[in-house]
Amino acid sequence: MKSRSSSSKARQRNANRGSIAETNVRGAGQRVAVLVLGDIGRSPRMQYHALSLAKAGHSVDLIGYPGSTPMEGILASPNITIRHLPTPPQPPPSAPRVLFYLFAPLKVVYQLVVLFWTILATIKHPEFILVQNPPAIPTLLVARVCAAITRARLVIDWHNYGYTILGLKLGPDHPVVSLARRQVFEQFFGKSAYAHLCVTDAMASDLRSNWGVSGKLIVLHDKAPRHFRRLDTAEIHKLWTRLLADSQFSQLQLHTSDEAGAVESLLTSRHKDGTVSMRKDRPMLVVSSTSWTADEDFSILLEALALYDEAAIVLKSQGERLRRLVVLITGKGPLRGFYESEIARLQLGSVSIVTAWLSAEDYPLLLGSADLGISLHTSSSGLDLPMKVVDMLGCGAPVCAYRFSCIHELVTGDNGLVFSSAPELALQLQDLAAQLGCPDGRYSRLLQGAAQFRKIDWDTHYTRALELFQ
Repeated sequence: MKSRSSSSKARQRNANRGSIAETNVRGAGQRVAVLVLGDIGRSPRMQYHALSLAKAGHSVDLIGYPGSTPMEGILASPNITIRHLPTPPQPPPSAPRVLFYLFAPLKVVYQLVVLFWTILATIKHPEFILVQNPPAIPTLLVARVCAAITRARLVIDWHNYGYTILGLKLGPDHPVVSLARRQVFEQFFGKSAYAHLCVTDAMASDLRSNWGVSGKLIVLHDKAPRHFRRLDTAEIHKLWTRLLADSQFSQLQLHTSDEAGAVESLLTSRHKDGTVSMRKDRPMLVVSSTSWTADEDFSILLEALALYDEAAIVLKSQGERLRRLVVLITGKGPLRGFYESEIARLQLGSVSIVTAWLSAEDYPLLLGSADLGISLHTSSSGLDLPMKVVDMLGCGAPVCAYRFSCIHELVTGDNGLVFSSAPELALQLQDLAAQLGCPDGRYSRLLQGAAQFRKIDWDTHYTRALELFQ
């Protein structure tokens, strides 16, 4: 494992490659431009694309905005060059909304200039351009024109549809959304690409039947990378001993038992002889990750947790006990402050809620220590699946996921449960918490299903996609 200092040097070295002469050893394969008009560090699927292509010997220019730190493998790979795009100018957050509308076309023009310059003048001409959609504007236009000029083959990775995302931001009746809903832009610039990758069978079917796409079409379900896994008890103890020293987790205390001399962490105890075991009285660790956007209604989770707390009070009055919950919500996004204020208003005795931001290295470790994952993703189109659920299952954690049209492609009943309301989720939490640690029952079966899911990882799954880049 790299030291912190060597990791920082690798990070700086790779981030600077876009502005200095290239000195890294290149692969012998194709040259691929991977374009994501977003924060590279917060675009896991596109990072996985870049890593898989680089491992196969291709030379990858990973183009996107700076911000969060990319995965360590991205920073260390000699076959990946990060090309940071300058962030477009924005009006101040306090500006009137009309100013944002006025800035929108200027932002698009700015992005057009920057993207054309980057692909046509900054990097060596690629043989393939792999672009994420959405956002569709202006990336599909840029990718299509650049592919024609450089004679590159255009591959679109369809995560969702841009017009449905616009509908969340502007409202379904906004004129721009009404125009985009006709699929003019996305369909015109996207349907004749060399190849299409889709995140679900439902999306592939829709592209075939309603969009008339030409070219090769491959369903590439999200899969967790190989290093995502279930932690053993000693690793869980080590992780939480370290995390509890972080100020983000200050409301969760580390205790030392004077009677037995055991050092207790959140979930585990380390005994005098050095052995580590899970605490019998430990809380159930529930994890949810989010970008804090409008397509996830966290009020459902907060209501469910309040109902869980009420049930704990009733059971206590009857001489019974409902296991304590620790709910950790990770991520950054525009609605985080709003929901943190809502969380602060709750007075829960049997539930602790923590919001935090973890590094790309710590995130899979957290999931690997979790008892349960929760997803509130609803899908603006009904055709995409939440990457967070893939990560949770990939780390061996069963999932409770909000029900929508194609969630069954991921949450099967063998590895998780689906819910449509806060009361339904609250009952699921009570049922699973009561079975925690029991060798039989529903929770044990869900654990086995999650373990089965992770037997096929991203690298194994990606072999079909690699055939496109020949």
